[in-house]
Amino acid sequence: MIIWNEGLSIGVKTLDDDHKKFLEIINSFSEAIEQEATPDVFETMFSDLEEYVIIHFQKEEVLLKKCRYEGLSEHQEQHKSYSNQISELKEKFFSANNYIDAKDISHFLTDWLIDHIVNEDMKLVEIFQKCGISENKNNNNKTWFDKLIKEAISTFSFSKRMFLSALIPLIGMLILGSIIIWKNYQQYAQTDNISKIAHTIFDVNELSHALQIERGLSSGDLSAKNNKFTEELHKQREIVDNAKEQFIKNFESINPKKIALILSHIELLKKDISTLGNIRKMIDNKTISEIQEIDFYTEMIKNILGITTKIMLINTNKEISYSVSTLSSLLSLKEILGQERAYGTILIEQKNSVHNEYQAFIRLLGAQATFYDTFRQIATVNHKNIISQALHASVSNQILDYKEKIIHNEYEKLDSQVWFELTTEQINDIKKIIDVYLEETNSLLNKNLDSSVKNLILWLIYILLILGITRLIIFIFEKSTKFQIAQFTEGMKHLALGGRSLRLEIDNGEDEISQIYNAYEVTRLKLLKGDIYAQLYLNQEKVKYNNQKRENLKLEEMAFIDSLTGTINRRKFEELSAIELERTIRYGHALSFLMLDIDHFKNINDTYGHAIGDTVLKHFSNICKKIVRNLDVVARIGGEEFVIILPETDEGGAYTFAQRLREIVFKTGVIVEDKEIRYTVSIGIALFKPEIDKDVASMLERADKALYKAKENGRNRVEI
Repeated sequence: MIIWNEGLSIGVKTLDDDHKKFLEIINSFSEAIEQEATPDVFETMFSDLEEYVIIHFQKEEVLLKKCRYEGLSEHQEQHKSYSNQISELKEKFFSANNYIDAKDISHFLTDWLIDHIVNEDMKLVEIFQKCGISENKNNNNKTWFDKLIKEAISTFSFSKRMFLSALIPLIGMLILGSIIIWKNYQQYAQTDNISKIAHTIFDVNELSHALQIERGLSSGDLSAKNNKFTEELHKQREIVDNAKEQFIKNFESINPKKIALILSHIELLKKDISTLGNIRKMIDNKTISEIQEIDFYTEMIKNILGITTKIMLINTNKEISYSVSTLSSLLSLKEILGQERAYGTILIEQKNSVHNEYQAFIRLLGAQATFYDTFRQIATVNHKNIISQALHASVSNQILDYKEKIIHNEYEKLDSQVWFELTTEQINDIKKIIDVYLEETNSLLNKNLDSSVKNLILWLIYILLILGITRLIIFIFEKSTKFQIAQFTEGMKHLALGGRSLRLEIDNGEDEISQIYNAYEVTRLKLLKGDIYAQLYLNQEKVKYNNQKRENLKLEEMAFIDSLTGTINRRKFEELSAIELERTIRYGHALSFLMLDIDHFKNINDTYGHAIGDTVLKHFSNICKKIVRNLDVVARIGGEEFVIILPETDEGGAYTFAQRLREIVFKTGVIVEDKEIRYTVSIGIALFKPEIDKDVASMLERADKALYKAKENGRNRVEI
């Protein structure tokens, strides 16, 4: 039941009365549907509706002509269209076979009427008001003071005044935001540069490690009386060359202004590199002493490792500085061990404690002790444990034994190559630790860089958000104020065009703006409630319709489903098989029918009872449904007889499927009351043959013959 709401009034009594009459007819129509009235009752109501539509449209068109409405011809076409729709609805209603369709028509009529009033006739409210036809005279009752205010507001742009008042703080916020963003960008750029510089520690590690190995091998080659170090030395030189090229390349990619502290080391390195070739020739020709060779490589490595120390001075992050400091200490330790390896190799090869080499070796042992003392002071417990494990591994014991013998000049049982390999292994262990630290440092660098990026982005978002919120507040304030003060007449027009009876009006009370706003809100809420109630009604009807539809579908489904097994019944099988056969004939695809029969099913019923027999049938049907494809069809066409349709399946596929099904049934028993009942199935296969299969009966007959053959041949078989 729809109750007339004055909000639907357009202010012209004769037209509003017609709209009310339309509602009465529609309400009567709905009541008649609920009461399942006779067709003659509906015939009468449709006649009344058609009559009033014609009369109403004529009245409306006369008034529009009087008001010289420019869109009259278009409006007349709409009227003609509505009239035709009424006739179509009438025809549809009397052709409907149930009252659900009738309810849909009732809902349509309601929506049509509301649409006619709200979307069409409400556009005419202002026309009728200007023409003097409308009974709503409120807009013409304004005082001179109201008109004066409206004139003043329309003369001066409120938007411009709001903009100018907000311009100065907006400029200040933009300047402040720009400064903050610029500072954050500088911080990001600095962090990015530090990250690039700090990443050179990776190159320092690789190049110094490669040079350390070359230094040791060069010492061995110079000291050895044979060429046992020569081949490995030449391979190592290639590794060094690649490392130094990568080192120089990465440094050249960094802005020189950002690495002023490191440039001196780079220049020295380039100088050493240019000298390296001559040193290598002298080593090959045995024209350089072991001490000279070691001094050259050591000084070169010292210069490279000095880069790590300078990086600590460039970086301002304490956490990164600590990490770099630890790495620097480890690199220094590895360098000490590398020098120790070189001098030890010389001493063992010469089997003579030459004064300079021996003294250098002893100094290195002292340097190691000093390193451990320093490292213990700055390193964490975890770092100490890692170093301790590396230096006290099984290989370390052998190295210690070698050191003791070198210190006491016991060279007889010492092998320089073994010493080199042992110390190299230990150095490699230290390098692994350094690599772990490098990864940690890299992670820390990336974390700091990400943090800088996030800070920059967050500040940018924050500034934009503040500006956006500020602009939004100004916009909202501007719009709300314009609506409340300067543009309330636009609000009145909006409600008038919507057909609402309650208008925004100026009241002569103490708070005119509040009264206008409250009146508008009351109207809006009333309309909102009306819409909600209407929607609830429609939703209830929709729910009823859907429930009925689902019930009908359920009943329809029950008519085609075997209640015991859940497979389709014979009736539905005949329908689907005919469709599938037609499709197969049309497109030339393969098609297979499987006729299945549970062996000795009568014995199961006689032995265990029909209830157990039903359980076996359910068990068998579940197996069939589980292994078939989505496009396959399983049907029960008799007591223990089933048919499976296999579309697009040739002889090989059908036979493989049938054998698989037969084996599953054979291996799977039915558990009933702690007893396992075993049974088998015989299967006959019929393949579609276009020359003989013109209908489903032909294929079923051949499938049945194949099934009979399977039973004759002993059951629990598949025959084609």
